[in-house]
Amino acid sequence: MKRKMCPICNKLFDVPNTRPNQIYCSRDCAVIGRRLTKEDTASKRVDSFIDTIPDIQIHDVLEGRLKMDHRMTVPGAGMWKDKRFIVLVVD
Repeated sequence: MKRKMCPICNKLFDVPNTRPNQIYCSRDCAVIGRRLTKEDTASKRVDSFIDTIPDIQIHDVLEGRLKMDHRMTVPGAGMWKDKRFIVLVVD
């Protein structure tokens, strides 16, 4: 059995031989880790997209979802009604 340190809570834990790729000490830490990884990946995608359009002034980056009736669930989006461009990044 191998010992690893959990990257979320920094607790040492034993990794069973049957799960050599286990990263987190518990399900709770795994949920937190997946959320952080997803947010980091999304942030990198947004950054690389913004790098491809350097001559457009970015006023704000909003996070939300597109609903089935095509409404956005983005808090604060109403304050940008006078802007000419809306950039929507959808997974």
